Amino acid sequence: MKTDAFLERLSHAFEDFPRSELPRDVRFAEILEAVPGLARANNLALLNVAASCLDAGECYVEVGTYHGSSLIAALLENDGDFLALDNWSLGDGSKEQLAKNLARFDLAGRPRLIEGDAFDMLRSGGLEGRRVGVYYYDNGHEYEQQLDGMRLIEPYLVDGALVIVDDTDWERVERAVGDYLVEQPRVTEILRIDGKDRGRPEWWEGMRVLRWSKRPD
Repeated sequence: MKTDAFLERLSHAFEDFPRSELPRDVRFAEILEAVPGLARANNLALLNVAASCLDAGECYVEVGTYHGSSLIAALLENDGDFLALDNWSLGDGSKEQLAKNLARFDLAGRPRLIEGDAFDMLRSGGLEGRRVGVYYYDNGHEYEQQLDGMRLIEPYLVDGALVIVDDTDWERVERAVGDYLVEQPRVTEILRIDGKDRGRPEWWEGMRVLRWSKRPD
């Protein structure tokens, strides 16, 4: 995982990171116009940059993909193994709708879509054999769900993997991430961006990026 390149590439994706209202690439705003999602163009640009830093043989895993705007953004001009886990129980989301949205961007068949409970799959070794370089968690955000979402991916993470958490303005998410950083010496926070509740609506509900190390720092 090209962790060192992540922050540099992310900065170049904006005129004035993180204060820019939009990324340089207009396609991320266009994705949200075509596929409404719970994000802003800036969040999508961040995911795209993270996916661009994968090394050969590494996987991008997304838990909670809904209509697919975040997954589509991550896939744009990025090669490799992409995997989305969801039970599509939120609103009008469905695996079929996601597949249609992927096809609109000529991405049909690129990611593997797995329908079911993400926690059950992670606990049962459903990612066996995969080396995860980017993990984007945007699933259940209750405190214990948030902690499990970060803990259960650990066996699959490569050295330097990015763990990206959404909706981090929310108190229960913030508390879970803070407690995880205290309990797990192998993770280091490398980026924290506040969202609309803290004056930055261009970043939706906020994002935090953690770096996984095979050895405690």
